[in-house]
Amino acid sequence: MPDENLIVVLRLEGALQSWGEDSHWNHRDTGEFPTKSGILGMLGCALGLEKGDQALIELEQAFTMAVRADRAGTRLVDFHTVTGSPLLTADGKPRSVGNTFISRRDYLQDACFTVFLQIDPKWRGRVKEALKNPIWPIYLGRKNCIPSKPVFMEETVEYASLIDAVFRYQPDARAVKPMAFEIEDRDDSLVSLSRPDKMVSADRAFALRSVWRGTVKEEENVPVKD
Repeated sequence: MPDENLIVVLRLEGALQSWGEDSHWNHRDTGEFPTKSGILGMLGCALGLEKGDQALIELEQAFTMAVRADRAGTRLVDFHTVTGSPLLTADGKPRSVGNTFISRRDYLQDACFTVFLQIDPKWRGRVKEALKNPIWPIYLGRKNCIPSKPVFMEETVEYASLIDAVFRYQPDARAVKPMAFEIEDRDDSLVSLSRPDKMVSADRAFALRSVWRGTVKEEENVPVKD
């Protein structure tokens, strides 16, 4: 089978995960699926790439991804009361309205995602070896979200495409069906929504990314478009 059909498979499983889509100073949200920027950050940590390194943008352009929610998990909301004297803003200036506020952080509990990556050959070998022996610790979206097992599963040429892998790759032993999936749609041919998680500059500017969401149903072997 042609080398371009080689797919790198990851499994993201842990007590907590958090994949921010629209986070603010006092509310750190999480999406239902891992973001591409979050996966990019995870690969960057494994490779030892510093924040702001232009190589991150090259890496972002070098891979296409699909994600299947073997277990969607349940949402946990963690509330914090933050106090300071004075309490500073994100840019280091004293807040103009009081020195106490409530901070909310959202997590997914006991979730498990299978991630399928098609990676440019220039990066593929480096990424695979880095995931096996990461330079910096790998985390699932936020630094306090530690994987419960190594994330690298395998590389395989058994599937004709990302969508083929989504439907046929063996789910986690505790998978809950039906399983939702999300696949990157670079051609905008199947797009069902856009996500603001495409990193376009080293200073952390983001653009919209087209994706298609659907469902893997136990009684079917073809995609079901939502």
